[in-house]
Amino acid sequence: MNTGIQIRAANPKDAATIALHRYPGEKGEHLAVYAAWLPGVMSRGSYVGWLAKEGHRVIGGAGLLLLDWQPSRTEASPIRGRVVNVFVEPEFRRQGVARRLLLGVLDEARRLGVPGVGLSTSAEGRPLYASLGFGASVDEMYLEMKRQPGIGSGPSGN
Repeated sequence: MNTGIQIRAANPKDAATIALHRYPGEKGEHLAVYAAWLPGVMSRGSYVGWLAKEGHRVIGGAGLLLLDWQPSRTEASPIRGRVVNVFVEPEFRRQGVARRLLLGVLDEARRLGVPGVGLSTSAEGRPLYASLGFGASVDEMYLEMKRQPGIGSGPSGN
């Protein structure tokens, strides 16, 4: 583990960096839209994040998105957490940086009383998430809401 790496809380001024973590190596409108969206959700407390730094260079980050959610039969809390924007520069991977960032995310979720957190993962990230207690979901499905003929045209079918 690289002990010269420091972890600090992210703030709205870090929005452009966090957007780059969300979309590494990409350019385009979605990057600017995400960077413009972040300060508002950070100011409202709906997004909290951490950045890893070596010296003055940001080398990684991770965030927690807090979502309003309906209470259910199994959970009365109206909040759910979503781990997002987990990223570590390639030359710093496999040194415990992502684990430290994620432990910060999970500690904050516990502090806030979030009953559970979800995430999307890559094959590369699965072993780390599993080692922290995450399990795969077998009951989640997803529909991308692109307009399809005969689907989503409203109750009248028009």
